[in-house]
Amino acid sequence: MTQSTASPFRTRTVLILVAAGFILALGFLLVSAYGDRFDRQRGNIPSPSSRFATGFYGLTKLVELSGGTVSLSSDAEERPESGILVLTPNVGTSSDEIRQAMGGHEGPTLVILPKWVAAPIQNRPNREQRLTTVSPERLVAMLAQTVTVAPHTEKSGTRLRYSSGLPGSPFRIDGEIQAVESDKLVPLIVAPDGASVLSQVGASGTYILADPDLLNNHGLAYRQNARAAMALLAALDPDTPGTVIFDTMVPYGSGGRNLLQLAFEPPFAGVSIALLIAALLAGIATLVRFGPVRREQRAVPFGKAALIENIVSLARRARRTREGGSAYADAIRDWAARRLALPRTLQGEALDAQLDAIPTTTSYTAATERVRGATTETELLHAAQALDDWRKEVKA
Repeated sequence: MTQSTASPFRTRTVLILVAAGFILALGFLLVSAYGDRFDRQRGNIPSPSSRFATGFYGLTKLVELSGGTVSLSSDAEERPESGILVLTPNVGTSSDEIRQAMGGHEGPTLVILPKWVAAPIQNRPNREQRLTTVSPERLVAMLAQTVTVAPHTEKSGTRLRYSSGLPGSPFRIDGEIQAVESDKLVPLIVAPDGASVLSQVGASGTYILADPDLLNNHGLAYRQNARAAMALLAALDPDTPGTVIFDTMVPYGSGGRNLLQLAFEPPFAGVSIALLIAALLAGIATLVRFGPVRREQRAVPFGKAALIENIVSLARRARRTREGGSAYADAIRDWAARRLALPRTLQGEALDAQLDAIPTTTSYTAATERVRGATTETELLHAAQALDDWRKEVKA
């Protein structure tokens, strides 16, 4: 291998570059497919994984530290059957999304309504500032398929009251209280003016918590509210206390599925894996070849050997190879006469007799007759070899 054709990279370097490119390409595809989902989860949407003041990460950790079981579910058909289902809709959640998230859950369902419109504080992780409260019209539209309510807020002056004998501990609220009113709601926890802060939808197992400050991260900063929160969850689900299922489809939204997500999720994930393995095997087969690369040969190769091969090939195609015996015998005779410096007057049979008179192991006349009388290529080859042996003996 010459210096101009030598590779400037080692094999190990090339493999590292290929592996790095593959990992970066895979990362780019994953970010393109699920980037919007990651952005939603990192925001300050009131969700079970949000550490902002309006989030509910503190409630999930409180249940776990109290010995309970917390499940995060994004599919209504695959969630556990037992336990209380907690829905934490945001400002943009529709009533249809809430109904779909409820699905056919057999246990109790707690819907925690949003209260604040907040935004993250720049350069301060997990901190947010309250901009305003959610409008009553938005809450009415959010519960349109569940119950018709009349939301309102009032200033907190006294403790919240348990009006239905529901066992629990008192909550502490600072600031305004968000409550709802409806003829179809059974009040469980009421505000000072009698409006429902926590209510039950008729005789169903659906409960509506109008003020999220009772259970969100901001509210659970008070130890009193932490005790009351655990007592409330146990009271709403006395059959399986401590088993809580947080829905993640409502706060984050289902999002739009694209072709890249279909490639990474069942049932098409198997096809993607198969294609990846096939590409990997093709790459290995390319790197580990059996023998050198076979390059295309020239139509007319260089050198005397190639020229002779071409002549023989043409003669064989014309079926005239046997006619070459007499020409070869004449060429050896003329060549021997010149090398032995025989008189030029010797021609034909006289020259043959002179050459045959030279004492050699191989008879010149016999070898010549064999060459001239060969009928096949094999006979001609053997006869030519015998005549060549004679030539070597006379040092011609």
